[in-house]
Amino acid sequence: MIGQRVRREALVLFLGDLIFFVLALWLTLAARFLVWPSPALILAHLGPFSIIFLLWTLVFFIADLYNRRFSFQRERLANTVINLQLVNSFLAVLFFYFIPYFVITPKTTLFVDLFFSLFLILWWRLSLSNFLYRGRSEKYLFLCHGAEVDELKQALANAKNDRYHITVMDKILPPAEWRRQKIAVVVLNPYDQRRTVLAADFYQVMFAGIRLMNIHELYEDIFGRIPISVIDERWLAEHTEFDDWSVYRLAKRWLDVMLAAAFFILSLPLYPLVALAIKLEDGGPIFYVEDRVGQFGRIFKIRKFRSMTIETRLEARRVTRIGGWLRRTRLDELPQLLSVIAGVQSLIGPRPERPEYAKMYEREIPYYHARHLIPPGLSGWAQIYQERHPHFAPQADATREKLSYDLYYVKNRSFWLDLKIVLKTIRTLLSRSGL
Repeated sequence: MIGQRVRREALVLFLGDLIFFVLALWLTLAARFLVWPSPALILAHLGPFSIIFLLWTLVFFIADLYNRRFSFQRERLANTVINLQLVNSFLAVLFFYFIPYFVITPKTTLFVDLFFSLFLILWWRLSLSNFLYRGRSEKYLFLCHGAEVDELKQALANAKNDRYHITVMDKILPPAEWRRQKIAVVVLNPYDQRRTVLAADFYQVMFAGIRLMNIHELYEDIFGRIPISVIDERWLAEHTEFDDWSVYRLAKRWLDVMLAAAFFILSLPLYPLVALAIKLEDGGPIFYVEDRVGQFGRIFKIRKFRSMTIETRLEARRVTRIGGWLRRTRLDELPQLLSVIAGVQSLIGPRPERPEYAKMYEREIPYYHARHLIPPGLSGWAQIYQERHPHFAPQADATREKLSYDLYYVKNRSFWLDLKIVLKTIRTLLSRSGL
């Protein structure tokens, strides 16, 4: 039944992890010694490494990576795997260098194996939805209501979204029927005081192998944004606590400075060429300078290569010929690298807004100011995934949706999420589609 299938799928995940750990070791030995690994060489390393592999899978088990729900939570899965492999790296070092039982202490081999293991496990786990659960579908019963619930049901019921492998149950069934109807997941709104099902009923069905899921977490996993209805003081208190000395924040700041400085130096030869092209077109100023809202609401100035005409009235301005090319290639953003080096911006984060627009949005959109809790960025989650994000005029509805993406980044920011935004931005630039 459901419980047996869950255990079978967990076993497949466990065996798959072990297989790819062993494959990573084989690739490591081949790359390390530049030979086809002999059986003797493999066995010499497989003995101690097999203990490490079992220890790593135990870490995965503790982190709940053998739970079916991770099959479609790709963002959370990738971030979890990366963080756990950092933990596993530390455990491997302790194992080989502080337990003097084994005759090998693989310095380079261990480092290369950690590299191969990370990418193979990511590939294996992120590819699960393509073959492991093909043809299998879990029944989800929604015991909650609202516009966001309807939006979620429609997305899951769409035939084009079969990668989720979820069947939405339309009928509201009593708890006694859930197991007989093979319900796998019951979706609830824990903040809804109108729930009619008793807690005792949930207690019973959980022992029948039926899982309970928060509607807001499911919405976040499917759409990659936070449902606006859940944002309140409690949500902000739970998800926006920052540690200025965290490894992530320190490393991100270091990477911002190093990468921005490198890009700035490499792009310097383009400055006179871009400046000359702008001057030759209409003779106007080279740079466009404007106030924007930064972290904690502080006002700062952004500088870009000018891409619009210089009419006094904003509505009369238009994109120049050279400006259109600068925007498509994102070369107009190059001067902002100095703002990144100075620390008022980051490479990745919510795009900064004009002060007058921000004040208007704060009046019309609850908790709009929450996006200012982190530094603004040159590229962000909303720019990558929002289909019609607002550009040159105030748009309250589009900005409300944009806020849901920005708060998703505020809550889930990580090395993996930043890397994904960078790669998506590069792909967009290469496709010349612009942002």
